[in-house]
Amino acid sequence: MMENREFEIFVQRTRGEMYRTACRYLSSSDEAEDVVQDALVKLYTIRHRLDEGRSVEALARVIVRNMAIDTLRQRARHPIIPMHPDLSDDGRIEVDERHAELLRVIETLPSKQQLILRMKHIDGMEVEEIAQTLQMNIDAVYQNLSRARRAVLNKFKKS
Repeated sequence: MMENREFEIFVQRTRGEMYRTACRYLSSSDEAEDVVQDALVKLYTIRHRLDEGRSVEALARVIVRNMAIDTLRQRARHPIIPMHPDLSDDGRIEVDERHAELLRVIETLPSKQQLILRMKHIDGMEVEEIAQTLQMNIDAVYQNLSRARRAVLNKFKKS
């Protein structure tokens, strides 16, 4: 059982490592800080069940990693769509229609391919980062990415 003072010491000792862990997954320092804050809240709520004999630091890293992955998944589901102010109204409508069509096509892919495609092309992550984040083999990420791209291209050709 971890008391409040012990928890404060734990936070001082591990906050930096938790932040670095979050930064490995997230490109935004604000998002990484939010993940650390949420992880600390979660740890605080279960502090009475934490045992000094066990590795609380390892648990903290796992919680941060999982929360960072959840953040990436949420970001992939709700991508930021850039506006095109230099286009005419007709041009903007066409871009919007093609973008909506692309999103519909992506949504038909298997969930893992959707996630990998979005992480690579929307979030701008490198394949190695994706593999680490999803705990996958790099070759499997490349294979899923290739299949997803091929499926999107084939579906666009049909429409």
